Amino acid sequence: MNVLTGERYKMCPKESQGLMRGEYGRLPAPVNESVRKKVIGDQKIITSRPVDDPSYGVKHLDEFKKEMGQYYTQEEDVLSYALFPQVAEKFFQARQASQLGLDNSVLDKKNNAMPL
Repeated sequence: MNVLTGERYKMCPKESQGLMRGEYGRLPAPVNESVRKKVIGDQKIITSRPVDDPSYGVKHLDEFKKEMGQYYTQEEDVLSYALFPQVAEKFFQARQASQLGLDNSVLDKKNNAMPL
């Protein structure tokens, strides 16, 4: 394989591309710019922390806590919801049903009602 023809970097996983773009922070050693060009092409290189960019859409923990509403019982719940919202919500629903002794399979989610 010849590095100069680009064959070595012809197929690159998205994680490797993200690494070369700077999505995971600054690399511990300088990057060979010709290799970076072959891996990511003309994509923009991130030189600052994404959280510092106002268009990044960062939410604060208070916003996540407000979103999860009735499911909040402890601080760890907010972190779970912030990192894995779909999975965490299902977990919270199952936990709540278990605590209240309810059967979630008969829950009418549209009307937020449970038959007696």
